[in-house]
Amino acid sequence: MYRSPDDIALLTELAGVLDRTIDDAGLSSGTYLVLRQLARAGKPMGVSAMAMLLSAEPEEIAEMSRRLAASNYVTVRGQGIEIVPAAARHIEEIDAQAVEAMRTHVLDRAHSPTVYGLVAAMQGGRFTVDDLLDFINEGPDTDEE
Repeated sequence: MYRSPDDIALLTELAGVLDRTIDDAGLSSGTYLVLRQLARAGKPMGVSAMAMLLSAEPEEIAEMSRRLAASNYVTVRGQGIEIVPAAARHIEEIDAQAVEAMRTHVLDRAHSPTVYGLVAAMQGGRFTVDDLLDFINEGPDTDEE
Protein backbone atom coordinates (compact mmCIF):
# COMPACT_ATOMS: atom_id res chain seq x y z
CA MET A 1 0.00 0.00 0.00
CA TYR A 2 1.37 3.41 -0.97
CA ARG A 3 1.82 5.80 1.93
CA SER A 4 2.62 9.40 1.15
CA PRO A 5 4.92 11.43 3.39
CA ASP A 6 1.76 13.09 4.78
CA ASP A 7 0.33 9.67 5.66
CA ILE A 8 3.55 8.74 7.46
CA ALA A 9 3.54 12.07 9.30
CA LEU A 10 -0.03 11.43 10.49
CA LEU A 11 0.81 7.90 11.60
CA THR A 12 3.80 9.28 13.51
CA GLU A 13 1.57 11.84 15.22
CA LEU A 14 -0.85 9.07 16.16
CA ALA A 15 2.03 7.08 17.62
CA GLY A 16 2.77 10.12 19.79
CA VAL A 17 -0.86 10.20 20.91
CA LEU A 18 -0.60 6.51 21.82
CA ASP A 19 2.64 7.14 23.72
CA ARG A 20 1.03 9.94 25.76
CA THR A 21 -1.96 7.72 26.57
CA ILE A 22 0.37 4.93 27.72
CA ASP A 23 2.45 7.37 29.78
CA ASP A 24 -0.70 8.83 31.39
CA ALA A 25 -1.64 5.29 32.40
CA GLY A 26 1.66 4.93 34.24
CA LEU A 27 3.32 2.49 31.85
CA SER A 28 6.31 2.66 29.55
CA SER A 29 5.94 1.72 25.90
CA GLY A 30 7.79 -1.52 26.56
CA THR A 31 5.73 -2.61 29.56
CA TYR A 32 2.56 -1.72 27.68
CA LEU A 33 3.58 -3.95 24.76
CA VAL A 34 4.42 -6.82 27.12
CA LEU A 35 1.06 -6.50 28.88
CA ARG A 36 -0.81 -6.27 25.55
CA GLN A 37 0.90 -9.40 24.29
CA LEU A 38 0.08 -11.27 27.50
CA ALA A 39 -3.54 -10.11 27.39
CA ARG A 40 -3.86 -11.22 23.77
CA ALA A 41 -2.22 -14.59 24.46
CA GLY A 42 -4.55 -15.33 27.37
CA LYS A 43 -1.98 -17.68 28.87
CA PRO A 44 1.49 -17.50 30.44
CA MET A 45 4.39 -16.83 28.09
CA GLY A 46 8.07 -17.50 28.50
CA VAL A 47 10.55 -14.65 28.45
CA SER A 48 12.28 -15.93 25.31
CA ALA A 49 8.99 -16.33 23.41
CA MET A 50 7.91 -12.82 24.42
CA ALA A 51 11.29 -11.41 23.40
CA MET A 52 11.02 -13.03 19.98
CA LEU A 53 7.49 -11.70 19.42
CA LEU A 54 8.46 -8.17 20.42
CA SER A 55 11.89 -8.19 18.72
CA ALA A 56 13.55 -7.51 22.06
CA GLU A 57 16.33 -9.03 24.09
CA PRO A 58 15.29 -11.60 26.71
CA GLU A 59 17.09 -9.55 29.37
CA GLU A 60 14.88 -6.54 28.54
CA ILE A 61 11.73 -8.64 28.84
CA ALA A 62 12.94 -10.16 32.11
CA GLU A 63 13.58 -6.69 33.58
CA MET A 64 10.18 -5.38 32.45
CA SER A 65 8.57 -8.51 33.89
CA ARG A 66 10.21 -7.86 37.26
CA ARG A 67 8.90 -4.28 37.26
CA LEU A 68 5.42 -5.42 36.21
CA ALA A 69 5.42 -8.10 38.92
CA ALA A 70 6.46 -5.50 41.53
CA SER A 71 3.48 -3.39 40.42
CA ASN A 72 1.13 -6.41 40.60
CA TYR A 73 0.43 -6.40 36.85
CA VAL A 74 1.83 -9.89 36.27
CA THR A 75 2.89 -12.99 38.10
CA VAL A 76 6.12 -14.74 37.18
CA ARG A 77 6.15 -18.50 37.63
CA GLY A 78 7.91 -21.52 36.22
CA GLN A 79 5.58 -21.63 33.20
CA GLY A 80 6.28 -17.99 32.38
CA ILE A 81 4.83 -14.53 32.78
CA GLU A 82 1.07 -14.27 33.32
CA ILE A 83 -1.03 -11.11 33.31
CA VAL A 84 -3.39 -10.64 36.24
CA PRO A 85 -7.07 -10.04 35.36
CA ALA A 86 -7.09 -6.43 36.59
CA ALA A 87 -4.10 -5.63 34.37
CA ALA A 88 -5.81 -7.22 31.36
CA ARG A 89 -8.81 -4.94 31.94
CA HIS A 90 -6.44 -1.98 32.36
CA ILE A 91 -4.89 -2.71 28.95
CA GLU A 92 -8.36 -2.81 27.37
CA GLU A 93 -9.12 0.58 28.95
CA ILE A 94 -5.82 2.04 27.72
CA ASP A 95 -6.52 0.81 24.18
CA ALA A 96 -10.02 2.34 24.25
CA GLN A 97 -8.62 5.63 25.56
CA ALA A 98 -5.91 5.59 22.90
CA VAL A 99 -8.40 5.03 20.08
CA GLU A 100 -10.55 7.91 21.36
CA ALA A 101 -7.50 10.18 21.74
CA MET A 102 -6.34 9.32 18.21
CA ARG A 103 -9.82 9.97 16.84
CA THR A 104 -9.94 13.36 18.56
CA HIS A 105 -6.47 14.20 17.24
CA VAL A 106 -7.48 13.33 13.69
CA LEU A 107 -10.72 15.32 13.88
CA ASP A 108 -8.74 18.41 14.88
CA ARG A 109 -6.67 18.25 11.66
CA ALA A 110 -7.30 19.62 8.21
CA HIS A 111 -9.43 17.08 6.42
CA SER A 112 -7.37 15.50 3.66
CA PRO A 113 -8.60 12.31 1.96
CA THR A 114 -6.30 10.33 4.25
CA VAL A 115 -7.80 11.95 7.33
CA TYR A 116 -11.37 11.38 6.08
CA GLY A 117 -10.59 7.71 5.47
CA LEU A 118 -8.95 7.31 8.86
CA VAL A 119 -11.86 8.96 10.67
CA ALA A 120 -14.33 6.72 8.85
CA ALA A 121 -12.28 3.64 9.75
CA MET A 122 -12.04 4.72 13.39
CA GLN A 123 -15.77 5.39 13.63
CA GLY A 124 -16.47 2.00 12.11
CA GLY A 125 -14.12 0.32 14.56
CA ARG A 126 -11.81 -0.67 11.71
CA PHE A 127 -8.75 1.27 12.89
CA THR A 128 -7.36 0.21 16.23
CA VAL A 129 -4.15 0.40 18.21
CA ASP A 130 -3.14 -2.88 16.55
CA ASP A 131 -3.56 -1.29 13.13
CA LEU A 132 -1.46 1.71 14.13
CA LEU A 133 1.35 -0.51 15.42
CA ASP A 134 1.21 -2.63 12.25
CA PHE A 135 1.34 0.45 9.99
CA ILE A 136 4.28 1.91 11.89
CA ASN A 137 6.18 -1.38 11.75
CA GLU A 138 5.65 -1.58 7.99
CA GLY A 139 7.20 1.87 7.45
CA PRO A 140 6.90 4.03 4.35
CA ASP A 141 6.22 2.56 0.95
CA THR A 142 7.46 4.72 -1.87
CA ASP A 143 5.94 2.68 -4.70
CA GLU A 144 2.65 4.12 -5.88
CA GLU A 145 0.19 1.51 -7.08
